[in-house]
Amino acid sequence: MLRKSLAAFVALVVLGLSALFTFGQKIDENLPDWNDVYEFFGMAEEIEKGEVYEQPFTMSFLDVGQGSATLIHCKDPDFTMLVDTGEQGNDGVIQEELKRLGTRKLDYVVLSHPHSDHVGSFPELAKSNLSIKNVMLPIVDQDHLGDDTALYRVILGSIRSSGAKIVTAKPGMRLTFDAKKSDQKVTVEVLGPIGGKENQYQDDLNDRSIFVKITYGDVSLLITGDGEYHEEMDVIDWLNSDEGKASGITAQSTIYVAGHHGSHTSSSRRFLAMVKPKYGIISCGKDNEFGHPHESTLTNFKDVNARVYRTDELGTIVIGTDGKTLVN
Repeated sequence: MLRKSLAAFVALVVLGLSALFTFGQKIDENLPDWNDVYEFFGMAEEIEKGEVYEQPFTMSFLDVGQGSATLIHCKDPDFTMLVDTGEQGNDGVIQEELKRLGTRKLDYVVLSHPHSDHVGSFPELAKSNLSIKNVMLPIVDQDHLGDDTALYRVILGSIRSSGAKIVTAKPGMRLTFDAKKSDQKVTVEVLGPIGGKENQYQDDLNDRSIFVKITYGDVSLLITGDGEYHEEMDVIDWLNSDEGKASGITAQSTIYVAGHHGSHTSSSRRFLAMVKPKYGIISCGKDNEFGHPHESTLTNFKDVNARVYRTDELGTIVIGTDGKTLVN
């Protein structure tokens, strides 16, 4: 209520200023709308309410508890991507959303890194009647997987049994899917992880997470798995390198899924300053034992004027777009 009152007061001030500067012109030609007010004060406007599933492009941030799973679906081009699957037992959540979207195929499954809260439900999906065409994996050194070795082997076995092709994520990789009935397209770009098996963070699988950006029209989505500060800095360095600049890839995105479920180890000030998100999504479990999201992360989002949506508060969050306007 206080925020609405403040916004109303701000609107009146802006309206008054607008009237003063018209100098006799018709006032209604110069009145700012709410988005003008939000932009003037550096605040991201709320996402409009609308029929989400009627939009040509949807992003479903699934409520999988203390984990992460994001489903991206486009009608034209006919394209569906799943980024991570959540912990074991969440395959039903994914299947139900696919049913709502009217598809039984996954063109790409991106498994950001072999931790169970991100890949645990993949074996069940691989056993289902879904058509899985490609699975994107980061480069990891199996000699450094430790307790995650068994899980990684299960994942590899599940990919083989599904008949899917393994695609190795490398920075600078770009996949483009063109529409048949319009000039729209879906672009998938990989920003990380940086380096191969020699990478100094091999012992920390969080910092081997795939950083993937999906773009449709003017709307873009960046997902970084559990990537922490060290990997964020590596990605920034790569983007600023000759190779990174030549790739044409940027980190700037409309929506950013907070790394590591909103932990203070990720979503650093410097990284967020480069991403410049209008909206942040935090995927975490209600009353989770880790205290996610951490207050410092919420502050970092606030400092870049990004509006935050959380699965622990809202459940599954679905956002649709025509490539310009977002609806929820």
